[in-house]
Amino acid sequence: MRNNTLLSNWGSFVPRLAVSVTLMLVCLCGCNAAQPEDSKPNGSKHHMLTIYGYNYTNRYIDQFYVNGQGGSNMDLSTPTAGGGKGTCCVDWTDEVPLPQKVTVRWVVSACMQKVTNSNGRTREVPVHTFKEQEVELNSPVPKDPEYFEVHFYLDDHIEVAISATPSKPRLKLDPSRADPDDVQYPKCKGAL
Repeated sequence: MRNNTLLSNWGSFVPRLAVSVTLMLVCLCGCNAAQPEDSKPNGSKHHMLTIYGYNYTNRYIDQFYVNGQGGSNMDLSTPTAGGGKGTCCVDWTDEVPLPQKVTVRWVVSACMQKVTNSNGRTREVPVHTFKEQEVELNSPVPKDPEYFEVHFYLDDHIEVAISATPSKPRLKLDPSRADPDDVQYPKCKGAL
């Protein structure tokens, strides 16, 4: 009796197995026929670089962008850390000729303004003032790039670089020069 049960179960299992194997082979063949997403026809490779910021200024940077892609907010850099965290992403394709210009946009100040939402709730929100700068990328790009670094300096100039690993901060600044938790924006002019 037991053998008959096994044979009858096996009989229904074989067609399902055949369908599964066929579907798997179709998928595998389709993958082999397609060109990988991360390579271009001329053999150059496409990369999605993590944006990583370094803040050598004397103020917290609430937001920054590289060609419209958002970087993180940034505390002040310390001797061992850039001040922010990595965010996604800047497109990069190997063999792009250097120098290349990128647009960096960042918050330089803010003020607080009261706003009322559609439910009648009022709260204070920051109104940011941005600055924008065209920056030239001219340093060599490593073979396997992973990071797009943005270095903000006290004199408001910015330098960018592409690296395989996050770099150590370029400046060794005193970590106690300002406390980002003390950032308090003034009320906007004309605000109630």
